Amino acid sequence: MTANVAVAVVRRPPVGATALLLVIGGFLGYVDHLPNDLGVIVVVVGTGLSAGLRSTPWAVARAVAPVPVLAALGFGAVASPLGVVPELAAGAAGLAFLVWLADDPARAPGGVGRASLTVLVPALALGIAWSSALLLPSGSEPIGVAAGLLVFAVVALAVLASRPGLFDREEAATY
Repeated sequence: MTANVAVAVVRRPPVGATALLLVIGGFLGYVDHLPNDLGVIVVVVGTGLSAGLRSTPWAVARAVAPVPVLAALGFGAVASPLGVVPELAAGAAGLAFLVWLADDPARAPGGVGRASLTVLVPALALGIAWSSALLLPSGSEPIGVAAGLLVFAVVALAVLASRPGLFDREEAATY
Protein backbone atom coordinates (compact mmCIF):
# COMPACT_ATOMS: atom_id res chain seq x y z
CA MET A 1 0.00 0.00 0.00
CA THR A 2 1.48 3.32 -0.98
CA ALA A 3 0.51 6.69 0.29
CA ASN A 4 0.81 9.88 -1.66
CA VAL A 5 2.87 12.15 0.52
CA ALA A 6 3.76 15.56 -0.82
CA VAL A 7 7.33 16.50 -0.10
CA ALA A 8 8.14 20.14 -0.62
CA VAL A 9 11.30 20.85 -2.51
CA VAL A 10 12.86 23.82 -0.82
CA ARG A 11 15.43 25.94 -2.62
CA ARG A 12 17.96 28.12 -0.91
CA PRO A 13 16.53 31.30 0.60
CA PRO A 14 16.32 34.14 -1.93
CA VAL A 15 19.56 36.08 -1.67
CA GLY A 16 18.34 39.22 -3.44
CA ALA A 17 15.15 39.66 -1.44
CA THR A 18 16.93 38.83 1.82
CA ALA A 19 19.71 41.34 1.07
CA LEU A 20 17.13 44.01 0.21
CA LEU A 21 15.36 43.33 3.48
CA LEU A 22 18.63 43.46 5.42
CA VAL A 23 19.70 46.76 3.87
CA ILE A 24 16.39 48.58 4.21
CA GLY A 25 15.62 47.04 7.60
CA GLY A 26 19.14 47.85 8.79
CA PHE A 27 18.63 51.45 7.71
CA LEU A 28 15.37 51.52 9.68
CA GLY A 29 17.27 50.18 12.68
CA TYR A 30 19.96 52.81 12.15
CA VAL A 31 17.52 55.74 12.18
CA ASP A 32 16.03 54.46 15.46
CA HIS A 33 18.89 56.12 17.36
CA LEU A 34 18.86 53.34 19.94
CA PRO A 35 22.04 52.89 21.96
CA ASN A 36 24.75 50.53 20.69
CA ASP A 37 23.00 50.07 17.32
CA LEU A 38 20.38 47.89 18.99
CA GLY A 39 17.89 48.50 16.17
CA VAL A 40 20.32 47.27 13.52
CA ILE A 41 21.19 44.19 15.58
CA VAL A 42 17.52 43.32 16.12
CA VAL A 43 16.74 43.59 12.39
CA VAL A 44 19.81 41.57 11.34
CA VAL A 45 19.09 38.81 13.86
CA GLY A 46 15.38 38.71 12.97
CA THR A 47 16.10 38.56 9.23
CA GLY A 48 18.78 35.90 9.66
CA LEU A 49 16.52 33.78 11.83
CA SER A 50 13.67 34.09 9.33
CA ALA A 51 15.94 33.20 6.41
CA GLY A 52 17.18 30.16 8.31
CA LEU A 53 13.65 29.03 9.14
CA ARG A 54 12.60 29.44 5.51
CA SER A 55 15.31 27.12 4.26
CA THR A 56 14.38 24.17 6.48
CA PRO A 57 12.47 21.19 5.05
CA TRP A 58 9.94 21.32 7.92
CA ALA A 59 6.65 22.88 6.95
CA VAL A 60 5.91 24.17 10.45
CA ALA A 61 9.23 26.05 10.61
CA ARG A 62 8.61 27.53 7.16
CA ALA A 63 5.12 28.60 8.22
CA VAL A 64 6.43 30.65 11.16
CA ALA A 65 9.47 32.00 9.30
CA PRO A 66 8.02 35.50 8.67
CA VAL A 67 7.34 36.06 12.37
CA PRO A 68 10.90 36.97 13.53
CA VAL A 69 11.56 39.45 10.74
CA LEU A 70 8.10 40.97 11.09
CA ALA A 71 8.63 41.36 14.84
CA ALA A 72 12.05 42.93 14.22
CA LEU A 73 10.66 45.40 11.68
CA GLY A 74 7.76 46.18 14.02
CA PHE A 75 10.24 46.87 16.81
CA GLY A 76 12.18 49.16 14.50
CA ALA A 77 9.06 51.02 13.42
CA VAL A 78 7.82 51.49 16.99
CA ALA A 79 11.23 52.55 18.31
CA SER A 80 11.88 55.07 15.54
CA PRO A 81 11.23 58.74 16.22
CA LEU A 82 8.62 60.71 14.36
CA GLY A 83 10.03 62.25 11.23
CA VAL A 84 10.05 61.99 7.48
CA VAL A 85 13.13 59.76 7.13
CA PRO A 86 12.16 57.13 9.74
CA GLU A 87 8.62 56.96 8.40
CA LEU A 88 9.84 56.55 4.84
CA ALA A 89 12.32 53.89 5.98
CA ALA A 90 9.52 52.03 7.77
CA GLY A 91 7.37 52.10 4.63
CA ALA A 92 10.25 50.90 2.46
CA ALA A 93 10.99 48.13 4.97
CA GLY A 94 7.36 47.04 4.74
CA LEU A 95 7.62 46.83 0.95
CA ALA A 96 10.90 44.93 1.22
CA PHE A 97 9.17 42.49 3.57
CA LEU A 98 6.40 41.93 1.01
CA VAL A 99 8.98 41.28 -1.71
CA TRP A 100 10.84 38.87 0.59
CA LEU A 101 7.56 37.16 1.46
CA ALA A 102 6.65 36.76 -2.21
CA ASP A 103 9.89 34.94 -3.02
CA ASP A 104 9.15 31.82 -0.98
CA PRO A 105 11.78 29.09 -1.44
CA ALA A 106 9.14 26.36 -1.04
CA ARG A 107 7.35 27.54 -4.18
CA ALA A 108 8.41 27.70 -7.79
CA PRO A 109 11.03 30.35 -8.61
CA GLY A 110 9.81 33.73 -9.81
CA GLY A 111 7.58 34.65 -6.89
CA VAL A 112 8.51 38.31 -7.10
CA GLY A 113 7.42 38.42 -10.73
CA ARG A 114 4.12 36.70 -9.93
CA ALA A 115 3.47 39.01 -6.99
CA SER A 116 4.55 42.23 -8.70
CA LEU A 117 1.00 43.46 -9.19
CA THR A 118 0.07 42.46 -5.65
CA VAL A 119 2.97 44.49 -4.27
CA LEU A 120 2.03 47.35 -6.61
CA VAL A 121 -0.92 48.50 -4.50
CA PRO A 122 1.10 49.02 -1.27
CA ALA A 123 3.91 50.53 -3.36
CA LEU A 124 1.44 52.97 -4.89
CA ALA A 125 0.17 53.91 -1.44
CA LEU A 126 3.74 54.37 -0.22
CA GLY A 127 4.53 56.53 -3.24
CA ILE A 128 1.55 58.73 -2.50
CA ALA A 129 2.63 59.03 1.12
CA TRP A 130 6.19 59.87 0.08
CA SER A 131 5.06 62.51 -2.39
CA SER A 132 2.67 63.99 0.15
CA ALA A 133 5.33 64.10 2.84
CA LEU A 134 8.14 65.44 0.68
CA LEU A 135 6.51 67.63 -1.95
CA LEU A 136 3.43 69.14 -0.38
CA PRO A 137 3.81 72.04 2.03
CA SER A 138 2.22 71.73 5.42
CA GLY A 139 -1.03 73.55 5.99
CA SER A 140 -4.54 73.39 4.64
CA GLU A 141 -3.85 74.64 1.10
CA PRO A 142 -2.75 71.33 -0.47
CA ILE A 143 -5.90 69.47 0.60
CA GLY A 144 -7.07 69.44 -3.02
CA VAL A 145 -3.82 67.89 -4.22
CA ALA A 146 -3.93 65.27 -1.48
CA ALA A 147 -7.56 64.52 -2.32
CA GLY A 148 -6.61 64.12 -5.99
CA LEU A 149 -3.85 61.69 -5.05
CA LEU A 150 -6.28 59.76 -2.87
CA VAL A 151 -8.84 59.55 -5.69
CA PHE A 152 -6.09 58.33 -8.03
CA ALA A 153 -5.12 55.64 -5.53
CA VAL A 154 -8.71 54.49 -5.04
CA VAL A 155 -9.33 54.32 -8.80
CA ALA A 156 -6.09 52.36 -9.30
CA LEU A 157 -7.09 50.01 -6.49
CA ALA A 158 -10.55 49.52 -8.01
CA VAL A 159 -9.07 48.73 -11.43
CA LEU A 160 -6.59 46.26 -9.98
CA ALA A 161 -9.20 44.64 -7.71
CA SER A 162 -11.63 44.24 -10.60
CA ARG A 163 -9.14 41.95 -12.33
CA PRO A 164 -8.44 39.08 -9.94
CA GLY A 165 -6.50 37.27 -12.66
CA LEU A 166 -3.77 39.88 -12.27
CA PHE A 167 -3.22 38.90 -8.66
CA ASP A 168 -3.75 35.15 -8.71
CA ARG A 169 -1.16 33.90 -11.18
CA GLU A 170 0.37 31.27 -8.89
CA GLU A 171 -0.10 27.56 -9.28
CA ALA A 172 -2.66 25.86 -7.09
CA ALA A 173 -1.51 24.80 -3.63
CA THR A 174 -3.59 21.61 -3.70
CA TYR A 175 -2.27 18.39 -5.19
